[in-house]
Amino acid sequence: MDFVGRTMMNLMSWNALPKSSDENLDPRKLKLDPGVQIAEKKLTTNTWGAGFALSEDFRASFLREIAALTPSDVFTGDTQSALLVRYLSPPEKISEGKWRIGMVANLVVFKGKDQSGNAISFNKTVYVRAIDTPPLPNNPSVQLLAAYNARKAGMEIYRIQDLDLGR
Repeated sequence: MDFVGRTMMNLMSWNALPKSSDENLDPRKLKLDPGVQIAEKKLTTNTWGAGFALSEDFRASFLREIAALTPSDVFTGDTQSALLVRYLSPPEKISEGKWRIGMVANLVVFKGKDQSGNAISFNKTVYVRAIDTPPLPNNPSVQLLAAYNARKAGMEIYRIQDLDLGR
């Protein structure tokens, strides 16, 4: 399921280095992502935006957990991570408008000059439900635009738990 894979990669891939397609741009002029403050910690702006794909009752606590996991040197450009999804199971319908998807992935953390990275197993069961996505208003704020982009697929993640490989 494309929505689950893309959302999970955006939630768990932490990088403060800006993306630019302009090869003439001087890299020294690029600004690092300052992040978004969540309690005493920070999230990358990309992770914060992807968080709008989570249900209202789940988003705040999950984003706090991610902020606690995000190394502070992500915001100096010294550490980056990438979620590499190896397998997504076909959606299993659990009730009308609700599905369960198994995900087998590795969270690879790159620190400093170590380009081989440190891989951590990240195997989860992701619970998804269908939602109505309201139309985008004229002149939306940054927050409204982020929420709309994360929810335009008409789905939201309402629970994530460790994958039970014995099931």
